[in-house]
Amino acid sequence: MSRSFHVAAFIVLGLTTAACGMENALVGGSCKPGYVEYGGSCVVAPSGTSPDFGSPDTTSPTPDRTGQTPSALTPGRAVFEPPPPIRPNTPPVDPPVDPPVDPPVDPPVDPPILVCADPLVACRGECISVESDPLNCGACGRICPSNICTAGECVGATPGDVVLIGHDMSGALSGSSQSKVLTNAVSIPTTDPIRVLSYEAGADAQTAAHVRALLGGGIRNRNVVFTAASAEAVAADGLYASYDVVLIHGAAGPDPTELGQQWRSSLMTFTGKGGVVVALDSGASDVPALVSSAHLLQVTGHLPLGGSTKFVVSSASDVVGAQVLSPYAAFGASVGFLGAPEPDPDLTWVVRTDDGASLPTVIHRVVRFLP
Repeated sequence: MSRSFHVAAFIVLGLTTAACGMENALVGGSCKPGYVEYGGSCVVAPSGTSPDFGSPDTTSPTPDRTGQTPSALTPGRAVFEPPPPIRPNTPPVDPPVDPPVDPPVDPPVDPPILVCADPLVACRGECISVESDPLNCGACGRICPSNICTAGECVGATPGDVVLIGHDMSGALSGSSQSKVLTNAVSIPTTDPIRVLSYEAGADAQTAAHVRALLGGGIRNRNVVFTAASAEAVAADGLYASYDVVLIHGAAGPDPTELGQQWRSSLMTFTGKGGVVVALDSGASDVPALVSSAHLLQVTGHLPLGGSTKFVVSSASDVVGAQVLSPYAAFGASVGFLGAPEPDPDLTWVVRTDDGASLPTVIHRVVRFLP
């Protein structure tokens, strides 16, 4: 029989004792038959109990719901067990998910190179004839001012150009004013690609490579193709059929005057048909003697300039001076040209020194007719 039943029975017996009055009195130290002693009084013995009902049963303790043995109960007092602890709600944990894997991306594929059969040439994604088209005369994009093209050559007045630049380009930065002067000069032809015959003999190899990089990165929306030239190649006839620009990196050789005389015929014909000659003078060689003996531009010499020299664009309307910041300082050595002809409609001092001497540093001559 459980302990809780005994407690309930004692409560009933207490109520019965109060109702029975003196029936619970001890007689001679013992209770009447049918009564048992409990707490110094005689109470009616509940049915089914043993004579030792009054002695607490401690031999077989009953564990409570928590598995712990309760302490001795006090008669007439209810016992409340604490509710089981409430566990806080724990949000469910999602199982780990592997990060998404991007699909492989194929590397960009260069467009195929267009190959055209002679006499057609590749031009803006097409194979075209350049024999009689005045907008593509002899080369893609070469425009005839006369609007007449015969056998791949413009007929009538076809101005060419000579540009003399007195800056050392070895330290020029892309986008700087002195590099802009260079890219403007080489961009004069309207062709695409711009075919450049580059004379680099005797020039510093790193500087020549840097010049090519400046031109390749500075000329937008058109390609530039370079061909290395020997002195004999520049002297060859027919330059205009294969090239748009002759770029001279200084006057290499023991005698610049002799070199200019060797090139005179070919370069005069080249510029007379619309070709462009660009000569770079860093002060390391006698470029004035070369261009003068070739009858490209008459200058008597050059004067090395200090590193603090500032330059101004004196003709921003000239194609070579277009969008060149003014004033500017050059990176590296520069020269001012001596004995240059005064400006006229066909000759422009594009850049000059910003000092009392006001020497020209960039000169542009337009060659309008065959000599």
